[in-house]
Amino acid sequence: LLNKVVVITGGTGSFGSAMVRFLQTTNISEIRIFSRDETKQDTMRRKFGDTRIQYYLGDVRDYSSLKNAFSGADYCFHAAALKHVPSTEFFPLEAVKTNIFGTQNVLDAAQNYGLGKIVILSTDKAVQPVNAMGMSKGLMERVAVAFARNSSNLEVCVTRYGNVIASRG
Repeated sequence: LLNKVVVITGGTGSFGSAMVRFLQTTNISEIRIFSRDETKQDTMRRKFGDTRIQYYLGDVRDYSSLKNAFSGADYCFHAAALKHVPSTEFFPLEAVKTNIFGTQNVLDAAQNYGLGKIVILSTDKAVQPVNAMGMSKGLMERVAVAFARNSSNLEVCVTRYGNVIASRG
């Protein structure tokens, strides 16, 4: 990670905070937090106080808002998602817009801005899904795999994990 630039979408969440703590122990050049929550960004800015961390306000649903965060970056951790089962049951189309179309936007931006690698976070609920959140994350995985088959310059990784103790979700 020496002199590399990393983007974390949904970077103000539990995963983003943990990843920032880890990345601060490396010789990374810059950590870019991409999130739509300005209050969480401000809280994070005060908490970490690290000049290597830059904050970008935007939404993965809006491709154009990814431009500044992805321009000149090397890697991306894509953690932005709607993750709450009850919310996505009441608003399944919102889960589709964020988890599926938002992921496509992130993949397109990563490829178009020349990133080398992207890690996409999924969930154990994508395995034989029984709810809208799991279904949308399962389709998100398939979008990423299909994208990877057709991408010659971007290494795409999808990883699943379950509930995390002390996370917001």
